[in-house]
Amino acid sequence: MSERLKVKQFIAGSCNSYILSSQAEALIIDPHISLKKEYLQYLNSQHLRLKFIVDTHTHADHFSLAAVLKSELKVEVIMHEKAISQVATRRVSAGQQLNIGHAKLEVIYAPGHTDDTINLYAPGMLFTADVLLIGSVGRTDFQNGSCESMFDTLQRLKALPGQTRIFPGHDYHGKKSSILALESSSNPFLKEASREDFIKNMHSKKIPKPFNIDNIIRVNQQGTAIALEMVLPKAAAMLTSQNAQVKLLDVRSSLEFSQEHIKDSINVPLDSLAGRLDELSRSAYTYIVLCRTGNRSPMAADMLVQSGMQGIKVMEGGITAWQRAKLPVIKGQGGISLERQVRVIAGCMVLSGIILSRMVHPGFIGISLFVAGGLIYAGLTDSCLMGMLLMKLPYNKKLYKAKLGGGTCAMSG
Repeated sequence: MSERLKVKQFIAGSCNSYILSSQAEALIIDPHISLKKEYLQYLNSQHLRLKFIVDTHTHADHFSLAAVLKSELKVEVIMHEKAISQVATRRVSAGQQLNIGHAKLEVIYAPGHTDDTINLYAPGMLFTADVLLIGSVGRTDFQNGSCESMFDTLQRLKALPGQTRIFPGHDYHGKKSSILALESSSNPFLKEASREDFIKNMHSKKIPKPFNIDNIIRVNQQGTAIALEMVLPKAAAMLTSQNAQVKLLDVRSSLEFSQEHIKDSINVPLDSLAGRLDELSRSAYTYIVLCRTGNRSPMAADMLVQSGMQGIKVMEGGITAWQRAKLPVIKGQGGISLERQVRVIAGCMVLSGIILSRMVHPGFIGISLFVAGGLIYAGLTDSCLMGMLLMKLPYNKKLYKAKLGGGTCAMSG
């Protein structure tokens, strides 16, 4: 890893952003709308001058803070030359370099997820945006995305030194980084050597698109996102206890809300928020918006602000941070998660196979072996056939419709 380049990772929900620094100069990669305070605190504490903002592509699942930082700090915003953007002040192409302090970062043109995606490479580290993820890759059905381009991009990335540490733009499993050699040997998309099979596999996957995608793209292209006022959970608790007109607005799904929620909070799932804007705006309440970890709430807050509502705030870290602060929640039964359903059914099938092989016929052990093979395959490919079949049951369709209504940027998980 480059000794001249220091990396600080920031996480908002499943979105990763980074501040890279060298010799008191810094750049921000993919700034998230909810993290303005954190970026500024870090820059000030490290005595860094922000030189560049890099949006690796036009984001479709979350708002970028680039326009806000550009306006307030008078900093260049860098994007690829194909990006449709009113925010970018400098366009780059493959092979160009960005210099901060003593460090040099090479721009790698990385189309596939979108046609305006770039990666940044310095010896020992690669910032892969939404292209190469940990155990997965970015989906290719966004703005001018292409399975063919994705395959070609991945082949170029595989040619980099194996010990290169990769820092992705998203992760949905709590991982922060990986090693290119590890991904080359374990990531099923990166392992695929056949262009034809890769394209066929990508086309076979049907994934819901992120909520409000068209509006998010428009806002990011035009740079009309606003800096949202963020409050910590304890401050949110104090505001709601001191003023009955301040309400917590929980935009998680009905299923998530039923499993645990904050007393007196109002539940309006994100995918139904647009239809209730008039109702919410006519109320006398001021809202503090929350979700699970802080990824959905900025989208909801922006919708409320754009509809003309005043005093909207976002609770940092969502209900997860609320619980970490040891604030009370109301627990409910909710539904049985899909993962638990798979465990129960798989366990019952294995046990049945063992019992039947002992009491009826040895051939029934094949049931246990079949399930074991299926679980191994699911672990290696991150694709669970049993889970997909269970999702087709009416019970699960009803429970998970709202929870899974907003897709991710990844092809899996």
